[in-house]
Amino acid sequence: MSESRTHPIRIDVRVTEQEREFLNTQAIQRGITRQELLRARVLSEANQPAPVPEIKPVHYSKGRASIDRAIAAVNRRYSIPSKQLEPLICTVICALNEKA
Repeated sequence: MSESRTHPIRIDVRVTEQEREFLNTQAIQRGITRQELLRARVLSEANQPAPVPEIKPVHYSKGRASIDRAIAAVNRRYSIPSKQLEPLICTVICALNEKA
């Protein structure tokens, strides 16, 4: 399929609000837009998952201060165990610090 199309073709898909939120969640987890997710699923072979971009962690030699502060801030507002928060917060910090 040629990538140099002169006139984009629009395909409309109707989904429920619940299905739309599911697609949004899937796209966010993969770090892509919903449009990119749908395009990947439509144009891929059967049973092939949409691509997940690789997240490259960044190591900071100053220790865990930013992670600990983030865990403490979330714990003040929500009652989520620290053991569950740490991997989530580390992933978010790495994604925020990723150089695009």
